[in-house]
Amino acid sequence: MKRILIALSLILSLTMVSAQPKNAADALKAVTKAENAAADAKKAAKPATWISLAKAYIEAYDQPSRNILTGTPQQEVKLFLKEQQILGTSEKKGAEGVYSVDSYADKDLYYNADGILEFFLVTKPAVEGDVLGKAIEALQKAKDVDPKGSKAKDINEMMNDIHGKIANEALSEYLAGNFEKAAKLFKGASECAANPLLGKVDSTNTYYTALVSNMAGNKEQAIEFYKKCLDMGYYQNGFAFANLAEVYRGMGDKDACKAVLEEGFVKFPENSNILIGLINHYIDNQEDTGKLFDLLHSAQAIDPKNASLFYVEGNVYKQLGDVENAAKLYEKSSEVDPTYVFAPLGLGALYYDKAIEIQNKASEELDDNKYFALVKELDETLEKAINPFEAAFAKTEDKEIKGAIAEYLKNIYFRLRDKNPEYEALSKKYEAYLKGE
Repeated sequence: MKRILIALSLILSLTMVSAQPKNAADALKAVTKAENAAADAKKAAKPATWISLAKAYIEAYDQPSRNILTGTPQQEVKLFLKEQQILGTSEKKGAEGVYSVDSYADKDLYYNADGILEFFLVTKPAVEGDVLGKAIEALQKAKDVDPKGSKAKDINEMMNDIHGKIANEALSEYLAGNFEKAAKLFKGASECAANPLLGKVDSTNTYYTALVSNMAGNKEQAIEFYKKCLDMGYYQNGFAFANLAEVYRGMGDKDACKAVLEEGFVKFPENSNILIGLINHYIDNQEDTGKLFDLLHSAQAIDPKNASLFYVEGNVYKQLGDVENAAKLYEKSSEVDPTYVFAPLGLGALYYDKAIEIQNKASEELDDNKYFALVKELDETLEKAINPFEAAFAKTEDKEIKGAIAEYLKNIYFRLRDKNPEYEALSKKYEAYLKGE
């Protein structure tokens, strides 16, 4: 699940900054004072009292991490925290990498390989308990005693701040590999957004609740939240369908898996996870793969100028091992739209992957005649990949795609350099391109 949460990572450096208490004792003192004020009937009738209580809770939550900003080099963080002792340093494996962790009395700071603070976890809060939950309750009280809505803006801003903090903590727990805690917090962020005090649809955290719940083994919650994503139209380019189907497959619910994949395929026929999931389902359950072609042909009839639909059909044939028909469909895709880069790219990759299969087979062949026949077939298949790869390289301006194609062509031309005097120069040409020369 590499870097699935990039969209949320910005939260780490975007949470509100307030004049936080200098230490845990001050934070607890401020909370106690604000709670006592809220317990006074006269003061409790004023929205400002409850807002002050919410603020005290939020500042208590923030206290252990005061003066810490993610994205800061380790030496700068140490300077900020010069009055706090590092109790130990260790190496820990997280969800997306290995971190060097500096442990303090109340927090662990996680640094990436470049020595940059990527996230932190509070290990000893200034005030025990769900202080952000209590802050939300205090803000609700503020609204209840503010019929004219004079503090509505303040309440909304504080709720947005709380929402960001919960999502931020969820991300940190995920990165640390604590999936159960992360799932609970992502769910909390989603619920915070949906709270009438904020009234927002948080599709991102709904999706991550589902995703991380499945990682934590809570499949029922994963299903619940994936369904919520589908209901709100948050499809993630089809991955919500593919992931939900995978949960059903893991639970042995073949019918639900198939239904979700087919629904997703209609909306996102180019999503390879959905496509492969459907093919595997039909094969594993000995069902007719013709159903998949029926779905594609229906879509092509509705939108005959959509080159991607023919490209996808080519992918189906490729997955089924039918190189001939796959090639025909990739060529058809190019005919429908000569500018569609994935058609020639798919055709080139088809021949290249087939050549790899032949190469693997040749490496295991002991009979010399059969071996040399396979080598001849290998070279012929690689040569078939040249023109489509060259066409794809010329069509696209995407640097990442160009780089991938250049790697293919460099390898092919180098392999075939003895067959054509121009091939060695072409191999060097693409090698230079990859080096940025």
